[in-house]
Amino acid sequence: SLLFSNMAEDGVAKTVVFDVEMACGGCSGAVTRILNKMEGVLNVDASLEDQKVTVGLSEGGPSPEVMLEALKNWGENANKKVQLAEGQ
Repeated sequence: SLLFSNMAEDGVAKTVVFDVEMACGGCSGAVTRILNKMEGVLNVDASLEDQKVTVGLSEGGPSPEVMLEALKNWGENANKKVQLAEGQ
């Protein structure tokens, strides 16, 4: 598909979306920092409006489970719900 070929150009092999409860820019900033620290994460888009975090991964980037674990650790401390978005 066109979308996939466009994404492939910037090295993104896979996109994973999480549903993350975020109250403010501090939340989205924290989530973005956590994910950006991981090897193989190319970009992170945390949308407060949609309460979704979209992660672009290179080939061999972290598994959704590894990212979810890191986000859940943050979520427990921040008292926020985190889950893998449906349909993935």
